[in-house]
Amino acid sequence: MNRAAAQASNLDRLSVVDTANTGKPGGVSALDLWAFLVPAVSFIELTIVGRLIISELLMLAMLPWLWNARDRLPLPRWIVVLWAGWLLGQIVTDLVVGSPFEDFARGWAAVIFTITDFAAILVLASTPRRARLLALGLATGGVLGFLFVPNAYAAVDPWKWAFALPVGLALAAGLSGTAGAKLPWLTVAAFAAFGALNLFFGFRSLGGVSLLTAGYLVLGVVSGRRQVSSEPSMLRAAAGVALLSLTVVGTLQLYDAAASGGLLGSDAQAKYAEQSGTFGVLVGGRSEVLASTQAIIDSPILGHGSWAKDFKYVDLLAERRSSLGYEVGAGYSDVGLIPAHSYLMGSWVWAGFLGGLFWLAVAGIAVWLLANLYSFRVDLAPLLVFSTMLLLWNIAFSPYGFSGRIAAAYGIALCLLGLRLLSADRRVPHPLRIPAGSPTRTSVDRRAFYPADPGAIDPARGNPT
Repeated sequence: MNRAAAQASNLDRLSVVDTANTGKPGGVSALDLWAFLVPAVSFIELTIVGRLIISELLMLAMLPWLWNARDRLPLPRWIVVLWAGWLLGQIVTDLVVGSPFEDFARGWAAVIFTITDFAAILVLASTPRRARLLALGLATGGVLGFLFVPNAYAAVDPWKWAFALPVGLALAAGLSGTAGAKLPWLTVAAFAAFGALNLFFGFRSLGGVSLLTAGYLVLGVVSGRRQVSSEPSMLRAAAGVALLSLTVVGTLQLYDAAASGGLLGSDAQAKYAEQSGTFGVLVGGRSEVLASTQAIIDSPILGHGSWAKDFKYVDLLAERRSSLGYEVGAGYSDVGLIPAHSYLMGSWVWAGFLGGLFWLAVAGIAVWLLANLYSFRVDLAPLLVFSTMLLLWNIAFSPYGFSGRIAAAYGIALCLLGLRLLSADRRVPHPLRIPAGSPTRTSVDRRAFYPADPGAIDPARGNPT
């Protein structure tokens, strides 16, 4: 292979060199260490009015130092504006409906820690290497939590409540490098096997996310991830959304066939039958939407307040499940919490429209990343896709509890990192048209990833940490 061809091959795969923190390739910076250690201690909790994770307090205390990092991703104004609207909506709603102190204190704290967690993680995960380290830290924290402070659910089902997600994060981080780039089909097979394993053990949500990740990565392998136009393509994005939708439908059909046919075991077959109704197993498994939609219709602008309670909606959920052919089962809440098993629906029910708008915007950014990523060669793609799929699932189908704040902030930060990587790729000239004397791959990538701004420095000089 001649020199020009080798240079073309190198430039064709987007790869950001993480040397800005140390001044030399392969070095370990303080930010690298904190990217791993902060999430690794996330199993330690404190109770101050509500439950707080020690990692959140560490990130809050570290923010002034973190924000001086020269290679940090910029905090998007639209996120700040939408977050401020969410907080305002929550405060106004709680004042209007008269939420008790113990409820609104926890509700406001959840919104406030969302932005502080995100601002810190945006720095800690601002390069591919640190993004992988943070994923490994989250995985470590999950395992340590099971060892030192196991909860009741983990004692009954340790795979689902303790080990599955850490294994998934470690798998995604481990395959987001040279090995995964050189053996893309191995990455696809690994996620497909991991998804099947989760379905077998009854962890359907993570199994579905993993299978969707495998299916999406297949699209990248089949498309060849060719060098694309220097301008964003709406046609390519539309094709990506269509392919993503087909992947979702295919995964659901695969699960329906396997569960109904007993291939996943008798327990999975029984649960499938229990949750099969008019709108299928997806709604049957997350039927809270049948009540939360009505709560939003009843109060769409202001919402119902932090930790909103009303037995009317608990009863409504039971009635609608029965009328749509789903088994009713045990009561949803002994204290009357309005059913809302979703970041989006829960925030809308609690804070009103502005709470829902924040998560709608985040979901839009996640979909936009997936709509474009498949046609690029990005070594970090397995971790980006897995975390983004998980974020989208949680926005639609998981409650926004205290344990989900760090994971949500990490998912949003990786969406922005992925979009920055794609933006960098568009600024890299076509490898066959590089004029004589142009920078090497490393310097081109650095300049693309570290755009000129008032806080920027020459990446080659390093970042004091």
